[in-house]
Amino acid sequence: MLALLSALMLGLAVFLIAPPVHAVAARRLARVEADMAVVLSELFILNTTPRSIVVTVAALTAMLFLLLTMVSNVVVGAVFGIAAGIGVPMIVLRLMVSRRRAALEKQLMDGLITVANGVRAGLNLPQALRLIEDHSKPPLAQEFGLVLREVEHGTSLDVALENAGRRIKSHNFRLLFAALKTTRQRGGNIPETLDRLGESLREITRLEEKIKAQTAQGKTSAAFMAAMPLVVMLIYGVIDPPGVGLLFKTVHGQAVLAVVIILDLMGFFWIRSIINFEY
Repeated sequence: MLALLSALMLGLAVFLIAPPVHAVAARRLARVEADMAVVLSELFILNTTPRSIVVTVAALTAMLFLLLTMVSNVVVGAVFGIAAGIGVPMIVLRLMVSRRRAALEKQLMDGLITVANGVRAGLNLPQALRLIEDHSKPPLAQEFGLVLREVEHGTSLDVALENAGRRIKSHNFRLLFAALKTTRQRGGNIPETLDRLGESLREITRLEEKIKAQTAQGKTSAAFMAAMPLVVMLIYGVIDPPGVGLLFKTVHGQAVLAVVIILDLMGFFWIRSIINFEY
């Protein structure tokens, strides 16, 4: 414990007295906060600042580091504490983003029908978009509500739609916004354009679901392969706890454990790169 506290104090002293280290850390922190601000903006989480997320992740990492160090040793605490403390919050945020994007994709067809029917009823495009904000559920209502707020504050509708396309990061929504922009600029029947776009998007969605079904087995195999070393280690931990403990308490065991983790992650991401592609 004394050695651990000494190492922490030494690291803190180096960080404080070395301006280059401090400058690099400050630039990295600013970059992380900028990325976090984009994620929070996409999730419409407005009551949380990027700095608070970074501080929470740092506190969680330090807590796990100290806990694992007391249970095992400094090397294991550093490796697993940093990996878990940084990885878990990032995974949670990515899951939240992916679920929100999936919800937007599911609501898109209803939004197309709402806009087309609104224009057929004699409304202009902004008024038809307001129907989505008034009668749809989040997250679709949030996105189009933000588009209308930008228009109300002086941004042109075309620019607001372009901003929404960059924010949502969905090729289906980019197709929608491009079709609306082209129809507005060159003239055309917006309801007919949206009807044809809806048919195209339904076909695209059908093909995407077919591809997902065909690659589901590969994704499952990748998940099982990644989990298998942990399962085997747990089984051996029940059969021979002292032998498994050597993986964490000895240098050779830690080296073997590090190699296994690296090879396992390489295999997992290799399989994912094969079955994941842009369509």
